[in-house]
Amino acid sequence: MRLLATALATASLTLFVWSTVSAAQAAKGVVRGQVTDASGGLLPGVTVVAIAPSGQVLSTTVSDRAGAFVVRDLPTGPVMLRFQLEGFAGVLVGVTIEPGVDAHVAQSLELAPLSETVDVRAPAPVEPPRPPAPRPVPSTPPAPRLKPVPTHDRDSVCGPAKPGVAPPEPLGTIRSHRYVAEGGLYTTGAQVIIDGGSLNGLDLGQNLVVRHLFRVRGLEGGDAMGEHSAGLVQIVAVEERSSIAVVVYACDELRTGDFLAAFNPEPIRPPDPRGTPSTSYDDAARILFADEGQILGAPRRLMVIDRGLGQGVRIGQRLTLFRRQRRGGAHPDIVGDAIVVAVRADSATIRIERVNDAISSGDYAAPERQIEVRDSTARPRTR
Repeated sequence: MRLLATALATASLTLFVWSTVSAAQAAKGVVRGQVTDASGGLLPGVTVVAIAPSGQVLSTTVSDRAGAFVVRDLPTGPVMLRFQLEGFAGVLVGVTIEPGVDAHVAQSLELAPLSETVDVRAPAPVEPPRPPAPRPVPSTPPAPRLKPVPTHDRDSVCGPAKPGVAPPEPLGTIRSHRYVAEGGLYTTGAQVIIDGGSLNGLDLGQNLVVRHLFRVRGLEGGDAMGEHSAGLVQIVAVEERSSIAVVVYACDELRTGDFLAAFNPEPIRPPDPRGTPSTSYDDAARILFADEGQILGAPRRLMVIDRGLGQGVRIGQRLTLFRRQRRGGAHPDIVGDAIVVAVRADSATIRIERVNDAISSGDYAAPERQIEVRDSTARPRTR
């Protein structure tokens, strides 16, 4: 019995230690990759150093004859990889480590610029020289100084819109973060690389709106396309076919593949004074769709209507939102009111102000009747 108890205790302890080690290993990650030169040739002997955000060196390895390297047992989270080889310019890239997942990095090294050297011959020192002090870990350079952006209403930039019949050619698209290897989501202050440069009409200090298309359910049941503006960027470096931009502000999530469009700032204008609900229900605009990922309108949300400059819609205009009664009632149901924040030729973006019920595509919007006062003694009248 004593032997059996001892054996069971030993087995339990072994299982516990094995589980602990397995859990610790599962919390680690691995980076695999290959290093080449600018022409695509394999580079053996490249030193690859993994560095934590605190500056601590986590691991060091060297690429093999095929230029391949493996860095194991890395903690989860962001890690910087430094690539060094004599005669080539060093590179620092970022990678995110996930537990139990192999991250892959393909890195190309450029030749280092030539510099003049002087060969000094002297007797060998009596004592061997001390090893050089470790090089400081390079940090991300500070963001470039931005030019002032004209004061404007952000709601005229952020949010949804109806694409034009023939949308203009994009001025460029977001390719990746400037200092991180992977693409992803970008927030205020991020520096991004743009596929587009001076040949596309980009220039230093230029402000551009970041947009992408999304699919919406049309009123008749078919699919349609909506356009979402996610933020504003400013060009800080430009070449013929590529540029670098800084995110001035993000309305929500800027993504890899978003395209750039011209920035036409709308000044901040006070909305029209509150009026009375419209009685012109027969020729009202119709709500087409809500913003990306949304179906219903609520206060502060943005939606798109099918009337624009061509139908007299203007920024700051107040609208009565209503729903026609299904059985042909004389008076429609008023469900809320909104303000026009951006206008295009045949559509406009509205901001919901107040609701009596959830607003959805297919509901209607008509201008409110404004109260006019001619003088202090005249009786007000509506129009």
